[in-house]
Amino acid sequence: MPIMQHRQTLSKVLTDSALAQFGDALLNFAYSLALTETTGHPKGTKVPDKTLAEAAVKAGLRKHLPKRIGRGDVANSLEALLGHVWLEKLMTLDEIVICLKAESIAVSQNFATLAEVALARLEK
Repeated sequence: MPIMQHRQTLSKVLTDSALAQFGDALLNFAYSLALTETTGHPKGTKVPDKTLAEAAVKAGLRKHLPKRIGRGDVANSLEALLGHVWLEKLMTLDEIVICLKAESIAVSQNFATLAEVALARLEK
């Protein structure tokens, strides 16, 4: 796929609100599962937008988004990306959970790594 066409497609994915809503549920579930497996105790949690926005910037998603958008929309871009790659069967739930279980000082780094893996899968 030509680079310009790829960028337009990626931009559409990253700004798709339905994908972001689905990706939000997927990431919250995957993160809760990762915490449950790590601690040995059931844990249900929501990933803060701040964490996702930091991860999206670290992973380079920001450059594919419109210039003036808020942190919530930047966080949504990561959720949309993950929703898309999972629906396209480019990543499994187990792969997502493994990325989120990695030991890292900043939780946002695990999400950034996850976004980088998702982008790489998308480009194949």
